Amino acid sequence: MAQSLIQQSQLRLVFEVGTDETGKPMYRRKSFNNIKVTATPEQLLAVSQALASLQAYPLAQIERSDMHFITN
Repeated sequence: MAQSLIQQSQLRLVFEVGTDETGKPMYRRKSFNNIKVTATPEQLLAVSQALASLQAYPLAQIERSDMHFITN
């Protein structure tokens, strides 16, 4: 039976940096690599909010990207 193991995790903070000429919001991302694969959503939220408070733009979204290793 195949198994999926989390190999690596990345945290991305998405900030709204303004609007374009048509009024659509523009976003910029800041990525943080080597996040503990065991980090809970609550822990990532707390860290994200702390980091966002140091930024000039408002936080629009928090993303987590996990790379999985598939094995037998």
